[in-house]
Amino acid sequence: MEKLNDGQVATLRRHLLKTGTSDALIDELIDHLACEVEHYVWIGLPFDKALETVTDQATHTAVKHLRERYQVELTMSDEQLQKASLDDIVFQFRNKAYGAYDLRQSYRLTMRNAIIMAVSFCLMLVAILDGLNRKEWSYVSLTGLAWILGVAGMTYAGVSWYLARVREQQFSV
Repeated sequence: MEKLNDGQVATLRRHLLKTGTSDALIDELIDHLACEVEHYVWIGLPFDKALETVTDQATHTAVKHLRERYQVELTMSDEQLQKASLDDIVFQFRNKAYGAYDLRQSYRLTMRNAIIMAVSFCLMLVAILDGLNRKEWSYVSLTGLAWILGVAGMTYAGVSWYLARVREQQFSV
């Protein structure tokens, strides 16, 4: 499917501004209209004819209806706002299905696992290098303890990452 260029998207934005749209939902409405225009272009209409067809359909009443629908679907009540996280507030008028919201939600877990894995890897590396330097190995030593802590940390982070992915797949199905 052919995508619209920046000039064509700007034309859609101007149309929406002419119909009285100037709120936080303009990007969502542009996305909606761009999809419609792309559909008509895909089935063979030139951009100008596709734009004319969509703008005929996107009258002031239709845009107002879409704006009200998005407002109802995306706006949080006062009670929800008090319980909401910063991510929920930032994404209040945005489509959460594109992936950025999910990335922000999993950021702390990802960073925790990355730090645990980095420290664990360093502990294991120090233990291996110390064991090679001494030419002997014993689990009952500081080197052995560093190795055991490293393996335990790597295992914990790996299992934590795996379980998070399993939970994510269960919710997406």
